[in-house]
Amino acid sequence: MPSESRRRLVCRCLGVASPRIFAAARAEALVDVAAVTKSVRAGGGCTLCHPEIEEILAEVRGEPVDAALAIENQSVCRQETLARIEGAIAALVAPRLASRGARIVALDVDGLQVMVHVVGSTDPELLGGVARGLRSAVCEDLDVKVEIAS
Repeated sequence: MPSESRRRLVCRCLGVASPRIFAAARAEALVDVAAVTKSVRAGGGCTLCHPEIEEILAEVRGEPVDAALAIENQSVCRQETLARIEGAIAALVAPRLASRGARIVALDVDGLQVMVHVVGSTDPELLGGVARGLRSAVCEDLDVKVEIAS
């Protein structure tokens, strides 16, 4: 599967998703990680995303991507994205929910799509705050859906 079709959070430190990197790489003819960092900030934090940025740049140039590297990048991306989202929930979202008698009972993450299952509240403002909080803390490109669990 081409890397571009896997919409995901690439730079977890700075909250930059793959569509932004692909768009900038094409529009500005970016050729290396440093140019991507200068353009969209991706890769300017811990550097764990550099191999994935290289994969994106290779795809934009039409070069083959090593399958083993792509699989490793997918694994790191999944793990790190989930950790980032869970951290934001623990630090920002869960305390706010708890103060209103609600809690998260399940979390599903697939690329930029996040499904949060909440019990204890049906308040639309509170539930909307979950989505806003995750987008603000993790990545503005997250597609967050909050569902009331029974």
